[in-house]
Amino acid sequence: MSDLLGIGKTGLFTSKKSMETTGHNISNVNTEGYSRQRANQTTERSIVQSGLVKGTGSRIVSVGRIHDDFIEKRLNKELNNTEFLKERSGKLEQIESIFNEVDTEGLNTLLNKFFNSFKELSGQPENETMKMVVRDNAKIVIRDFQRIQNTLTNTRKSIDQNFKTKIADANSLINNIAHLNKEIVRIEQLGGESGDLRDGRDKSIRELSKIFEIHTYVDNRNNFAVAAKGVGTLVVAGEKTDLVAGPATKDIATNGIDGSFEIFYKDRPGFPITNRFQGGQITSLIKIRNEDIQNISEKINNLAYDFAKIVNSIHNKGYVSRKIETDPSGNPLPYDKIGKTTGINFFQEPIRGQNTIEHLSLSEEVLDDPTNICVGLTANASGDNRVALAISKIQHEKLLNGGTTTIEEEYLHTVSQLGLEAAKSNFDLEQAEGILAQTNNIRERISGVSLDEETANMMRYQHAYAASAKVMKVAEEMFETILSIKR
Repeated sequence: MSDLLGIGKTGLFTSKKSMETTGHNISNVNTEGYSRQRANQTTERSIVQSGLVKGTGSRIVSVGRIHDDFIEKRLNKELNNTEFLKERSGKLEQIESIFNEVDTEGLNTLLNKFFNSFKELSGQPENETMKMVVRDNAKIVIRDFQRIQNTLTNTRKSIDQNFKTKIADANSLINNIAHLNKEIVRIEQLGGESGDLRDGRDKSIRELSKIFEIHTYVDNRNNFAVAAKGVGTLVVAGEKTDLVAGPATKDIATNGIDGSFEIFYKDRPGFPITNRFQGGQITSLIKIRNEDIQNISEKINNLAYDFAKIVNSIHNKGYVSRKIETDPSGNPLPYDKIGKTTGINFFQEPIRGQNTIEHLSLSEEVLDDPTNICVGLTANASGDNRVALAISKIQHEKLLNGGTTTIEEEYLHTVSQLGLEAAKSNFDLEQAEGILAQTNNIRERISGVSLDEETANMMRYQHAYAASAKVMKVAEEMFETILSIKR
């Protein structure tokens, strides 16, 4: 009877623990990243008595979580890819808005206005007001070139600040993973349940995989480790390696720009590891900053250089419209009491390179006096409009890339390439989000909590608990019967 009582008692304990585990699952049905748990039950060790093998009840050997490492790693990979595309898509749309020609007058429209103003001047070569219009339109073109370049620069600087934020988030997650590693080992050595801690670690790993691609493994000492692909191990057991993002000098900056933010190991600040990261938000930001923005900025600078250079090459061959004195041979003098009469650049001589737009401006002669805008090719020739007419035709002439494209075509090609990249990124993002949702659904089917299933389990364990209590009640009644016989 005492054996029967003990068997009933083990049944009570196992059913109670199973109900506790089921209740824990139900209470975490809406907890993000939670993996449902199961109380693993087995029989107690049998004994041999009077030549017979006797059962001694049941026991809970462990409480394990329902988890699939392969699906978890696949989910991290899809999260990494989706975050890469999400970051890229958002930044490309932001850059694309710089060249918006729908809601505002973009650079292409302003360039057309500039060339058209020269065309109108060619029809009224002596009109001083039209020269002022030409000068004002040129100033507007310069300002828009500078607007584009400044916005690209500000976008690059905002990405630098994003580096700082992302790396701070990564360090926080790395620290949390290292802390959880230590706690999991401590709890398991004491025989405790670490399912919730492991879920917390998996959640931190998922968040970290959004920032850059990672790889998790167990080393030969059975320590859980996390490595950034291409970079190296960041966490081993309770040990961690911190990262830092900060400004770098031009000679080590990955985009060749002084002061650009780079990523370093905290204990090795002189050696950037920025380009070694793979996937995720960090790699997306690196690609946007070092490739897309750099490429667009270079093309716009080259366009500004070619534009100014071509206009100057025609303008400096002309003569100002005022009366020009001649030498005894009848040749017009290159200077008079006011200043230059020919060889006047419309723009300051442009500088090819990253700073072309920064230094782009009207020449001092044109800026100080619009009458210095040359209209004719011959001195003292009233009605000569050949210079103004030649400049007005630049927009339609194939003068760039070895005579294969016009200024307008080169600008539109740059903008369209950006639009194609943005559209492709959006398309890829839609596909990636679909795959991520599918992977997440698979994980939920394996590890997620089903209220219907847990409710059925609760009822099953409740009945088992009641039955075990009944066994104990019967054992008690039998014991009372024996005692009453002795009385």
